[in-house]
Amino acid sequence: MSGGRAVTVLLAAALLSVAAPAPAADAAVDTPESATAEAAADLPARYRQWLEEVAPLISPEERAAFLALDQDYRRQAFIRRFWELRDPFPETPRNELRDRWQERVAAARERWDDLTDERARMLLLHGPPERVVAGRCGALLRPLEAWSWSGTDLTRTALTLAFVASGGDRQGRYRLWRPGEGLLSLLLLPPAGTLSDHAAAEAIRDQCLRGDELLGALAGAADWQQLEERGVGVPRPDAEWVAAFADRSTAVPEGAATLPAELSIDFPGRHQSRTVVATRVEVPRRSAGVGGSDGEPVHSFLLDGEVLRQGELFDAFRYRFDLPARQATDTLPLQVERYLRPGEYQLILRLEDLHGGGFFRREQELAVPVVAGPGAAGAARASADPVPPAAGNGSAAGQAPPEEAVVKLSSPPDQLHTGRVRVAAQVRGQAVARVRFELDGKPVLTKTRAPYSVELDLGREPRLRTLRAVAEAADGEALASDEIAFNAGPHRFSVRLVEPRGGGPLPEVLRAQAVVEVPDSDRLDRVEFFVDDERLATLYQPPFVQPLRRPAGDEPSFVRVVAHLAEGGSAEDLVYLHAPDNLDRMDVDLVELYTTVVDRRGRPVSGLAADDFRVREDGREQPLLRFEWVENLPVHAAVLIDTSTSMVERLRDAERAALRFFDELLTPRDRAAVITFNDQPQLKVRFTSDVEVLSGGLAGLRAEGETALYDSLIYSLYYFGGIRGKRLLVLLSDGEDVKSRYRFEEVLEFARRSGVAIYTIGMSLPTSADSARMALGRLASETGGRSFFTEGAAGLGDIYRAIEEELRAQYLLAYQSDQSDGAGFRRIEVEVQGRGLSARTLAGYYP
Repeated sequence: MSGGRAVTVLLAAALLSVAAPAPAADAAVDTPESATAEAAADLPARYRQWLEEVAPLISPEERAAFLALDQDYRRQAFIRRFWELRDPFPETPRNELRDRWQERVAAARERWDDLTDERARMLLLHGPPERVVAGRCGALLRPLEAWSWSGTDLTRTALTLAFVASGGDRQGRYRLWRPGEGLLSLLLLPPAGTLSDHAAAEAIRDQCLRGDELLGALAGAADWQQLEERGVGVPRPDAEWVAAFADRSTAVPEGAATLPAELSIDFPGRHQSRTVVATRVEVPRRSAGVGGSDGEPVHSFLLDGEVLRQGELFDAFRYRFDLPARQATDTLPLQVERYLRPGEYQLILRLEDLHGGGFFRREQELAVPVVAGPGAAGAARASADPVPPAAGNGSAAGQAPPEEAVVKLSSPPDQLHTGRVRVAAQVRGQAVARVRFELDGKPVLTKTRAPYSVELDLGREPRLRTLRAVAEAADGEALASDEIAFNAGPHRFSVRLVEPRGGGPLPEVLRAQAVVEVPDSDRLDRVEFFVDDERLATLYQPPFVQPLRRPAGDEPSFVRVVAHLAEGGSAEDLVYLHAPDNLDRMDVDLVELYTTVVDRRGRPVSGLAADDFRVREDGREQPLLRFEWVENLPVHAAVLIDTSTSMVERLRDAERAALRFFDELLTPRDRAAVITFNDQPQLKVRFTSDVEVLSGGLAGLRAEGETALYDSLIYSLYYFGGIRGKRLLVLLSDGEDVKSRYRFEEVLEFARRSGVAIYTIGMSLPTSADSARMALGRLASETGGRSFFTEGAAGLGDIYRAIEEELRAQYLLAYQSDQSDGAGFRRIEVEVQGRGLSARTLAGYYP
């Protein structure tokens, strides 16, 4: 058979196998672009052009939200956020996708009059084709092009697409050809007897220049519409961002009631090179609605603000206020702080009464002056009419304002730290007389001049240590402070109150400031400020600074801050106000015990009540404050697999068993990781819920090297640092430790401090390895896990299933320890009522 004949037969077979219905060749095709052009007729030209350029990227929800915007600065902010969410490498200064897209837009506009041609859309999506085959067949075929790529950003594999001229389009635009339409749809005047795709292929081969090449390209052409329906297309961010963006508007709904209020603006000081802008809205109490629950009436407000500079959105913020309705003041003061560089701005504020339904809106020019440091007597004030910068509102003429005190500790590398470590602090501020360093709350060094650095001895055993640096004035007043943690792990999530500091005389209005540390893998949702148990303000973006009214009287009270992650989880801090000297801070954490109850046959037992349990700490019974059956609580699980030389015959089975464990264990709320070890540990897959990613990390493991078991356990437990809730580490090894720097007792102490349940699997351990068996068993029993021993890999599946069954059938017992001092290990015992029942949980903890 000749080469041309082979192509003809293959093409005919491929076309006949496509089941997609074939539309008429010249049928009008409705596209999102045409709908956008009609709906966007009233937009300014540059925004119509932007919609045309991003048509292949933008979702219907995003398009509708953009068309609903009525202010250019909001449109500009939308466009910025649109590209930010699509930035493939947000850690770099460039947005690689946006830059590449703009280059393709320029190339498409150079070739075609507009971007509605399907060739332009495919060029934007895939880039310029590597090969183009044009149909040159005289009067036989419609104008035709076949484009080919060896791989694209979207397909990662070879791709061919065919385009055919639309017969009724006077502008000569092309549309995508779908293989299901058949070859007959490409012919202008079919030759006599050409009534099938097979005959059409013969005519193309015989009458077209490079007919065989054209037929080959058509035979390999993909149905792009079908690929998009299968999910091969442009990845789009979650549509939730569109709703969040629209919700942050400062527009007032048509016909909404007006809320009476007064606005004033002060410039009370400076934050580094920026001026503190304190915006205060006062609402008459009689005009505010009242709501709330649990018998505690409150006034609730939502304040949205926008700051424009040169017509573009420079800053946007949102605050929520909940004020007790029982206070006797005539007005409700709502105050926020922002940091702006001196200059001219436009401020837009919208206040919504969440219970009364009224709105207050103000739009005004804002002249931000240069001022002295925090609390300067010459701070400027603005009201409905802004106050311009002037002498007396800032520093004296020709003099720079005094520098605000700042201390910043250098962050330690993301790794375990033991032994001697040197840390430097960067210090600024003319008033700083000395810097005091504290390790775990105990003073270690005070320095009166630069360089401000300290050498610490963290000890041989790795554990969480906290270093604090305080910059002080000559009279001992604390001017600034910073804090870092060693061995906190890569998932540390914390919030710390920098102000107020507590103690001493306090002003009527306190300045509360929080510093939040969020892991790279998480996203902060909000920060809430409380005075005593009353939530007074909610902030959704930094700076996390909020003025709070001090409670009347001299009774002990406290300021509390709670930070919440978008995916769940919270952290909090607390500072007492005018409290006794021996009462400074309070530990609000409960001791949480994830407890498994089994019968005599080792089967998990459900259906028990809180009264069935007795918990003792160091021999003293502790009342339970929380009791819960946690069958479906989210889990963070890591599998630590020995890949030393002795595992060479069992490694493939170990991979398959671990993958089955992930496949059966993980729900969308769970996360798992893969860590391997021989001479040293290696993180193969970070915490994820994607089983395919975990499978890739398990594939192709190689057995080599010796066994550094204890070092690898230390590293794995460190990797859990900062994660809360139910956590477990599954260790699989077939040998004793022969190469670790750390000793077993040090590993056991670190494991006790970590709170991670360790499940150990000793595989084919020799009979002489009694010490290894004892070590694995003790690690499991001390941390609330379980130890297993198996000969060969055949039993791994049953072991993993037993672990999974336990994890989904546990009780959560929580209590507040009755011990207020002591830093040693506290032993825990859990007893369960019922014949033949036993409880398994961690053996104790370090406070």
